[in-house]
Amino acid sequence: QACEQLNAWLGGFEAILKRMTVYNFKWFLHAMLFIHTQQVIRKQRLRDNREDDEDEEGIDIEDEEE
Repeated sequence: QACEQLNAWLGGFEAILKRMTVYNFKWFLHAMLFIHTQQVIRKQRLRDNREDDEDEEGIDIEDEEE
């Protein structure tokens, strides 16, 4: 699924990619893979943080007086 999403995302750059030299294509593809990976990691962290916040909201902690 991740590969399909990446391929679809790169499809938006098809017109640009067709006009590039082999060297520029390789550089561009490497840069785009790096950017895509960073975005995926950021989204995963945001999702994990939201799940952690929801877990914390569901727990009632009462202060005990001694």
